[in-house]
Amino acid sequence: MSPSPKIQATTSVYMVIGDPIAHSLSPRMHNAAYQACGIDSVMVAARVSADFLESAVAGVRALNIRGLACTMPHKAALCSLVDTLDPVAKAIGAVNTVVNNDGALTGYNTDWLGIQRPLEKRLALNGRRVALLGAGGAAAAALYACGMRGALVTVFNRTESKAQALASQYGASWSGLDATCDLAQFDIVINTTSLGMSQSIEASPLTASQLHRHQVVFETIYSPRKTRLLSYAEQAGCQIVYGSEMFVEQGAAQFEIHTGALAPREVMWGVVDDGESVSG
Repeated sequence: MSPSPKIQATTSVYMVIGDPIAHSLSPRMHNAAYQACGIDSVMVAARVSADFLESAVAGVRALNIRGLACTMPHKAALCSLVDTLDPVAKAIGAVNTVVNNDGALTGYNTDWLGIQRPLEKRLALNGRRVALLGAGGAAAAALYACGMRGALVTVFNRTESKAQALASQYGASWSGLDATCDLAQFDIVINTTSLGMSQSIEASPLTASQLHRHQVVFETIYSPRKTRLLSYAEQAGCQIVYGSEMFVEQGAAQFEIHTGALAPREVMWGVVDDGESVSG
């Protein structure tokens, strides 16, 4: 294990926020990357409930926190709390990265790269039929990532009004999500719901019978490494994409926005692989 970073008065502080947050590997991954690049920075984690998000953002300005990484459930809400939105973050309607320049906050989104890059290593997206599970910030990033490459996306969500609202922004199709949904026509299934992590670790948004061997099943949850959904997908003979792949790709892009340095992906992967062996 690498030594702890030396913290001093000149050290730039970054923070990852979310609720829950205890599972996050972001501090370990980013701190290892800072050390590998000789950057005098540190990332810490803070559990922030929705009720205190606005206060937390005010604290970022007051304490000169240099930047944020953001996870569930704050990505959409952050859009209205920053001063400037990067065009991609604005199009997606969700922020997972914030840069603080002397109190002026700019919001970015790197989640879409975390989804697009792993998928394009496996298949061309143009013309593919994608079943997108969920309608939150990560779902919006996935819809943007796939839609801009010519994929045909259908948004599935338990609350149909939320599926319709997200799909309508991109002219996509939508549907409710339950055990009766027939997904045989889809080439790719992307889970952006929280089912499978934390307190719902035994849950899955789909049953095993809804998956088919010709499909690529993409999980955005990286802790645990193999969610119940991925276990079902493996049993069905699907090609699976672990959430850790998205996590590293979006984190690498985040690191580059925060620091201006090229992300040391091998170092970041080493931390995630180690974290998976410990938690899994």
